[in-house]
Amino acid sequence: MKTDWNAKDLDLHRFTQQGGELTANTPLAALARVLDVCLDHALVGQRQCQWVLRGELRSMGGIDQAWMHLSAHLNVRQTCQRCLEPMDMAVQVDSWFRLVADEATALAEDDDCEEDLLAMAPDFDALALLEDEILLALPLVPRHDACHAPLSAALEDDLPHPFAALAGLKLPKQ
Repeated sequence: MKTDWNAKDLDLHRFTQQGGELTANTPLAALARVLDVCLDHALVGQRQCQWVLRGELRSMGGIDQAWMHLSAHLNVRQTCQRCLEPMDMAVQVDSWFRLVADEATALAEDDDCEEDLLAMAPDFDALALLEDEILLALPLVPRHDACHAPLSAALEDDLPHPFAALAGLKLPKQ
């Protein structure tokens, strides 16, 4: 039984048939699309994504169905959109996928099922799936749980307000 799986060229059929498990620590520098949304690219090389991909067969009504489970955790550094300061975020991925014969089957069954579907492929890129799931797990608007928004420069300085002169042009009420 093969246990040395290649994440970039994974035979999904054999992986699920054999109940394969792929465990890895991947540097964030190897995940280019995740790297694009991170701050401090120089320090990102030190950060790792720990992940596990497991394959299994489940018998449903006498029919074997191939499933995969992906779990991952990592820390990324992004900009808080409220205070604009850098922040570290813990990202967790916990996703199940049912494997189907091809893309046409996945499209046909997608509307009628709750689980995520993947087309069976003999040369599947597990790192691309990992990147997709990490990007989906990131918040659209990263922000601290509690932070103070920076004060406007106009509030800090005693500068005249740009529309203050317009107040003098108002006609008195009659």
